[in-house]
Amino acid sequence: MKQTLVSFFLAITFGCNSYDTALIKPQANLTDYQNTITEEGLFIDLDFLSSDSLKGRDTGSAGERIAAEYLADRYQDLGLIPGGNEQTFYQNFELIQTTFDNITYEVFKEDESIDISVHSYDDIANFYRISGGEKNLVGDIVFVGLGVIDTSKINLENKWLLSFHDPILNSSERMKKLVHANNALGVIYIEHSNGEVFEEEAFIMQAEFRAESRVKLPHLNDSDKSYVRIHPKLASQLLGLHSINELNNLKNKLKANPNLFEPFEMEYSLKYTPNIRMRTTKSRNVIAYIEGDDPMLKDEVVVLSAHYDHVGVGSPDVNGDFIYNGADDDGSGTVALLQIAQGLKAAKDAGASFKRSVLFLHVSGEELGLLGSRFYSDHPVFPIEKTVANLNIDMIGRRDPAHLDNPNYIYIIGGKIISSSLQETLIKANKMSVNIELSERYNSLRDPNQFYRRSDHWNFGRFGVPFIFFFNGTHKDYHKPSDEIDNIDFYALRKRTQLIFMTAALLSNSDEKPTVDNQSFILRTQQ
Repeated sequence: MKQTLVSFFLAITFGCNSYDTALIKPQANLTDYQNTITEEGLFIDLDFLSSDSLKGRDTGSAGERIAAEYLADRYQDLGLIPGGNEQTFYQNFELIQTTFDNITYEVFKEDESIDISVHSYDDIANFYRISGGEKNLVGDIVFVGLGVIDTSKINLENKWLLSFHDPILNSSERMKKLVHANNALGVIYIEHSNGEVFEEEAFIMQAEFRAESRVKLPHLNDSDKSYVRIHPKLASQLLGLHSINELNNLKNKLKANPNLFEPFEMEYSLKYTPNIRMRTTKSRNVIAYIEGDDPMLKDEVVVLSAHYDHVGVGSPDVNGDFIYNGADDDGSGTVALLQIAQGLKAAKDAGASFKRSVLFLHVSGEELGLLGSRFYSDHPVFPIEKTVANLNIDMIGRRDPAHLDNPNYIYIIGGKIISSSLQETLIKANKMSVNIELSERYNSLRDPNQFYRRSDHWNFGRFGVPFIFFFNGTHKDYHKPSDEIDNIDFYALRKRTQLIFMTAALLSNSDEKPTVDNQSFILRTQQ
């Protein structure tokens, strides 16, 4: 027996290579890699991204570019696949701002000028612009009543639509759809019941001249359409009426039977000539992903998102600090994505299974109106229909006033108000990881704060993509220079990050993708 044991030991010692090839190794457990997310790692990334040297990471600023380069370098070091333009980690986009110096309006009949007026900082006209209208536009006018018309009976292409305004029958969104569906030039609204009110509004609108417009994405800029209001006295004249009272009577008559009205082409045309200046800002999203292993499912993707921009520099506080560092908003979400990517990539390198791909999306322009995520959702790396869920992180590094003594919570917005199966996945992930309170205080389509649409997840939700928005609630340092790293609760940040890690891991490997099964949510996306 002794001799047999020695021989067996020698065989193992000198024949280890053959035994090694025959050995069945246990597969890496994805769950274990949540522990690679540490408070120290979160601190190191956030210490740089929220430092004064980045000057608040305002969209298009030098500080934002430095932050983007830092993120790209981190993903390069981790070995993730670039998801941006030309095999880089950057998805570049432009933003525009327009300044109107003046707008000239000319109404003419054949070759005869009927009325010409200029709206500017110094003068009011017989029209004023509501929106759009950054290009020269000229065309005939069609009277469409209240906009409730059968478009098959009249050609509206390259025409102005003269319409009474009614907030129910022809809301602005309804009229825009009518304009775009028929390639009309725009809408001339008859809104005011007397000339004095129109002139007061036109006077107020003078302030928009010489001032830059809101920042916009060029592909969403309605510059080739214009929406304006007309002085009721001029509207009466064009309709062959003798007074504003007759104009108001006509509106009431149409409201009584709007479906009986038939639109008609008028004798008049409108020439709209704006004098504008335009400024362009360059920005970028940072995108990296881990490819799935399943040949049938790797083209599906779980998107984790956070915005890395903040509001830059501004008015100093009582301490003279004028840099809005945005450590929580949204430095906390930004570094959470980095740590989750690091953990998931380590797990994959160790042999853990990923059925679906996982994409890390750092967007800019959130503070300007969710612009970076809007650009991505309109130009996605993976098709939107292949995006099974979005986990969005915006402010997860603090405690709100309702939880000053309890760091073990997170507000979740989305989940069951969109998809019952997504909610089940989240609850399972919580039990498998940190087991913290999943507060649903704001998790309602009737939430007066409307948090369900106030961060980057909404640009996925509007397409019907199930999402969860992870959020710690607002606090006294929100959008102030005091949103500093010294106020971050790294214990809470770590636990919340681990929860999101586990949720992403389960979504990547689930047999079925979450389905949208809340009809109320579907209807809300269509509004």
